[in-house]
Amino acid sequence: MRHGEPLRVGPGADARDPALSPRGLRQVAAAAGQVIADGFDVLYASPLRRALQSAGVIAERTGAEIHVEEGLAEFDHKVEYLHYEDGADIWARYRAGDLTPWGTTLQEFQDRVLDAVERLADAHPGRHVLAVCHGGVINVVANHVMGVTDRVQLFPPVYASTSRFERDDQGTWHVRSLNETTLPAELLVVPA
Repeated sequence: MRHGEPLRVGPGADARDPALSPRGLRQVAAAAGQVIADGFDVLYASPLRRALQSAGVIAERTGAEIHVEEGLAEFDHKVEYLHYEDGADIWARYRAGDLTPWGTTLQEFQDRVLDAVERLADAHPGRHVLAVCHGGVINVVANHVMGVTDRVQLFPPVYASTSRFERDDQGTWHVRSLNETTLPAELLVVPA
């Protein structure tokens, strides 16, 4: 599940790791019913505030314990967060596969995310793992599973949307769904 919409904040400590906006909280609350109805056995979240708060909404409704997984952090976790929707020129570098403005490389980011996903699957065989994370993380997994090697972003995940992946007994990953959302129109923010 992708986190809800983050706050737009100025420079400072909160700029690196913003909390959810009021709309982001409403997005996650609206999506929670479907996520809970679909079921999960264990709940993980990125260590970033927007993902932890989103997971917190699910945990409050289910009593699930949130397990923090560093490998689910977005590629931008070391620098000031910049909304993708703001259309900044720096995002052209991201779309070209250049993550150096964020202090990493595409290969390092992919390796970290895929290692985390494999570890979670190994730790919970046959169980449904809900991982609350970020658009870049979801794209790394989707690209890997679908064998897409010519782009960084396969699709723009909607805030509070879910994408489902399954690993079979032979260790092969499959896509079950991408970018599912049940958000009402007034909460829907479709990233560029």
